[in-house]
Amino acid sequence: MKRRAPFFLYGAALLLCAARLSAGIQFEGGDINAKSEVLFTVLNDIPGTTPYRTLFLAPLAEASAGRPAILTCFPERMELLAGTSVLQIRNRYGAVWYNTASGSFSWKRTAAAVPDSSMRTAPAAVSPDGAWSCFIEKNGSVSGSLVIQDIANGRKKVLDPGALYSYEAVPVKWLDDSSVFIYEKAGNVYFCNPDAVFKGVEVSEEYRKIGAGSIRSADWAGGKYLVYIDGDMLYRINAKELYTLGLYSSIIGRGTAVGRLPFRFSASADSFYVKDDISELLLVKDGISFTHFKINGTGGDYLDAASSCLLSDKKLALLDAEVIWPDGSAPIIWLRGFPHGGSKLVSKVYRFDGRLTQILEVAGSEKPIASPDRKRCAFAAGSTLYVYDITTWKRSAELSGERIISAVWLDSGTLFVGGEKTIRRWSISGNTAAPVLLSAAQSAWWDAKSGAAVADIGNGALFTYDTAAHTWKDGGSVQKYSARTENGRYRIFLGETQNAGFDNALYARTLAGKPVTKAVLPESAVPSAPKKKVALLFDAYSNADGLPAILYELNRHNIPGTFFINGEFIRRYPNETRQIAASGNDCASLFFTPARLTSSEFVISDEFIRRGLARNEDEFFRTTGRELSLFWHAPHYDATERMVQAGQNAGYTYVDWQYDFSDSVTLEECAAGGAYYTAPQLIDMYMAAVAENGGGVIPITVGAARGSRESYVYNSLDLLISALLDSGCDIVPVRDLR
Repeated sequence: MKRRAPFFLYGAALLLCAARLSAGIQFEGGDINAKSEVLFTVLNDIPGTTPYRTLFLAPLAEASAGRPAILTCFPERMELLAGTSVLQIRNRYGAVWYNTASGSFSWKRTAAAVPDSSMRTAPAAVSPDGAWSCFIEKNGSVSGSLVIQDIANGRKKVLDPGALYSYEAVPVKWLDDSSVFIYEKAGNVYFCNPDAVFKGVEVSEEYRKIGAGSIRSADWAGGKYLVYIDGDMLYRINAKELYTLGLYSSIIGRGTAVGRLPFRFSASADSFYVKDDISELLLVKDGISFTHFKINGTGGDYLDAASSCLLSDKKLALLDAEVIWPDGSAPIIWLRGFPHGGSKLVSKVYRFDGRLTQILEVAGSEKPIASPDRKRCAFAAGSTLYVYDITTWKRSAELSGERIISAVWLDSGTLFVGGEKTIRRWSISGNTAAPVLLSAAQSAWWDAKSGAAVADIGNGALFTYDTAAHTWKDGGSVQKYSARTENGRYRIFLGETQNAGFDNALYARTLAGKPVTKAVLPESAVPSAPKKKVALLFDAYSNADGLPAILYELNRHNIPGTFFINGEFIRRYPNETRQIAASGNDCASLFFTPARLTSSEFVISDEFIRRGLARNEDEFFRTTGRELSLFWHAPHYDATERMVQAGQNAGYTYVDWQYDFSDSVTLEECAAGGAYYTAPQLIDMYMAAVAENGGGVIPITVGAARGSRESYVYNSLDLLISALLDSGCDIVPVRDLR
């Protein structure tokens, strides 16, 4: 078709809605003492991140001026380092090290300025002994460098300069004794000895190759074996023989073959879990099919399938699955998904003993965390952390009191529990949970008697800060009083800012000597350009594979999407259509058929477009009881000016995509001459289009009806959303674009 100018909305019926006000960074409070030190909080409420208030202590005097001290540490992620002597708490501001023996804490790394982007805290794969850490350092919209770091001295080595970035997992798996790990790079799996890497004696990477695949293709078992799937063959490799395997793999093969699968393993879509003694294997295919195999053969013998089951929960759209395998018992499967009648996450736990037997259902829960001895697992659901015995799956303990953000096992009977108010050390056997750090503060002030900083974490709970010991303690009888905004030398106040990333700024004005007014945090007052507006369009043609992932990311980021729904999708997936309608996202029309309207099959007239739009409206209403909004686009954005005008005459506004690339092109279409791009390539191209046009729309296909793709944008939606937010975009419904 003839492409139009790069402007996306056409139609006289368009309502110019007021722009959505996006949340950002807001300064609150402010109390100054006689030493010209200011206590204040900063509320971070950016899409994609958990909102929380961080407590700052800022010296105003020139002699002591510098970056303010941060007195609270929100537990976005936590890890144990140096054995168990250090608890690392990471968030958008940096990393805190808490000494588990002395109870003191210090910032090991801090951001140079208040982060005004989404930039969620990424995961790290820390070795079991807490000596090494693997993580991806982001260097592009979807790319980064996979590195390993010696935690003791901070030295780093790059393992893969072209890794795909992820907010969910690091493509690394450690052996239990921390002597070796495996990692994924460029479609292959390698092993590495961290000590040898930093001593400079590790052999060349080409001799450390396990074989083709992803990190899903291999896993450790029994503390000494690596199990690897190559195509349909299952191999067992002794960890002590890895170097022999790497050096002579062309001669001796991939290890000891212990069986063959009845189908090929997909390194991008499948996953497997093996029992510690390598006698049984559970394979999850495409995230919905579960097959339990007995491993009792050698060589190329097919594995015996003990049982197989397809997820048949008609009320739940599956998002992901985890497997916990107790000793001497059937595997436990943890499923997460969205009910078709709503958008709140639900977890279900099944015992797979020939069939999926449900034993638990929890609303809004996170993934389970196994204890060091693998006899218990903990998971958070809202304001409660539950602990279950893995074998009997009976609840053994629970901790409530505040919303749970993260948790980590100190030992098999103790956890550090990171909540929205405090980080607590929870002894399960003693049933005690003592706060060791503050996660956030509602407000703060200087105590009139002691001069100490006092923090109110809500509900009247007060804590005082010991500057010398770098610890917080119960505030006892400390009383709150009105904050002071001046001390004779300075006056502090909240004011407006021209920085689009901040809602306001905290200023300090000198009252003695030369009058000067400055922002306490300079970055908050730096003028910036207005944010670009972008709408995410989700095109539902006739496949719903990506819907759970899309709804999950929109819900987690608390951002809107606009779903363009085709009549074929409504007819095939009525439950999923109702789920979209109930999610709170806008729903628009993708016509009643997924066929290209510009093909010779159709004779286009105003009446044809009117009837096609009306039919889609009626089918959507009959299915959901709701009306479609008056926006539409033709299937595959392939329309003529006459079609656009016909829709406008029917009261519809046309939404266009003016570029030729999209994620609806399959590998099969590419073979016939279509332009195919991977999901990472498409995200980079989308970002370039947004920069070129100063905003606009981005189309994402909910699922490919025919053919296949190597990667789907909906599986990397979190990377796209983060890239947009980090580049200064507001993500809005299409109705908010002018």
